[in-house]
Amino acid sequence: MDEIILAIISEITKRSISYVLCKYSEITGPTIEDKRLQDLQRLLLRTHSIVKEVEGRLITNRAMVHQLNIMRKEMYRGYFTLDSLRSQASDAKDHDVSHSFTLPKFNHAKRRICSSDGTYRNNELQKVIQNLNNIVADAKEFCMFLKNYPPLYRQPYDMHMFIGKCMFGRQMEVDRIMDFLMQEEHLSMTSTGVLPIIGPGYVGKSTLVAHVYNDARVRGHFSQIIVVNGDRIDDKKLSSWKDRCDIIHQNNALGGKKRLLAVIEFPENVDNVAWNNFYLPFVGCLVRGSKIIITSNSDKIKKFGTTQALILNFLPIEAYWYFFKVLTFGSADSNDYPELESIAMAMAREMGGSFIAANFISAILRRNLSVQHWGWCLAAFKENIRRNVSVFGEYPYDLLQKQKHACYQINEDKYMVSDQYHASCLSGENIPAITMYDVVSGNVYCEGAFEVLAWKSHILPYKSYTISCMIQKEQPIKRIHST
Repeated sequence: MDEIILAIISEITKRSISYVLCKYSEITGPTIEDKRLQDLQRLLLRTHSIVKEVEGRLITNRAMVHQLNIMRKEMYRGYFTLDSLRSQASDAKDHDVSHSFTLPKFNHAKRRICSSDGTYRNNELQKVIQNLNNIVADAKEFCMFLKNYPPLYRQPYDMHMFIGKCMFGRQMEVDRIMDFLMQEEHLSMTSTGVLPIIGPGYVGKSTLVAHVYNDARVRGHFSQIIVVNGDRIDDKKLSSWKDRCDIIHQNNALGGKKRLLAVIEFPENVDNVAWNNFYLPFVGCLVRGSKIIITSNSDKIKKFGTTQALILNFLPIEAYWYFFKVLTFGSADSNDYPELESIAMAMAREMGGSFIAANFISAILRRNLSVQHWGWCLAAFKENIRRNVSVFGEYPYDLLQKQKHACYQINEDKYMVSDQYHASCLSGENIPAITMYDVVSGNVYCEGAFEVLAWKSHILPYKSYTISCMIQKEQPIKRIHST
């Protein structure tokens, strides 16, 4: 009997010691992944500081600008990796937030970081840390050259205070357009330079061009800047090209140098005959050094260009997540809200890089930083995706970009079906008083057809994005194959 008691006591003692040692190792000994995450946070802080210092200088060296762009991309990738792993850890603790509804949207390889594949996750984390280590090491020499470039005057700010009021993630594209506009043409050049800019709807073509022509260097270089609606170039009722444009800037200080910058915004379908009928007499009126920028959703305008077309795509998920996170959390630290950060990341992955969606959804989420409110938003978000895929066969933000029907849930048996999307520089009295949030939240009762304001941009060219809508019951909505 004594031997049995001694054996039991011995087993209990061994298990107790084992339990204490295990708990002690958990407290005092972080895992390899924990150490790597700490390294990643430290490297991101250093990289972010370097990027901000470089952005505060007026850099004209193309190689340095290119290196800065690489720094940004790796910084966004690092933040995305860090937040993805934290989001996964938060989901493991709270199974109520499930992201199993998601469908492939961005590069599948970049989505695998949030999968259960530990080997891939660790390899990705190691790659990110290695790339940031290389950037920090190379930055020592890079920062020495910064002394040769004057600092830009800036008011003190936090990122959340200006990220929604400036153009984000298009620095390389801006440099490309600036090079085209400021380049002096060779004497042997007889044709006016034409730069085509091509990209899907609502990707930011007008915003990019407006940002460039509002630059002081551009305004000082051209005596006049005009914007032409491509729909009007074949309007027979207009007697000259001056009747078909809006004058954005007039610089009389240039004297005899009457260089003109024309921005022509084409719709999706480009009429070759109309373009030729407009272009030939138009360039005949221009002096040497004048430039033309044409924008369109269609790649048909490539053949109108005298230089290689600029292709504008939506931001990669890493940069888009950085933009959406800062826009959504504002001055709040997302690290203090791991469950909310997990919900926000799940939503960001399914927005397709849409700036309109980012601004609209972030405004709703910012109203209340509570799990209950964000959980309701996530449930509505998931239902809208499911509904549109079921009815129209595509994601709602893809439908918006393609000018197709989309539907949004209002309550259990009512849906708002959107018809046409408009982007225009409307004045105050012409902007719809009803917003998209008013309708989907049930704050405003609507019936029949009506117009809603989806989003009003705070940056040039200050466009308002309105949608023609109607309310339908559950039963009448049947699967529609959009053409």
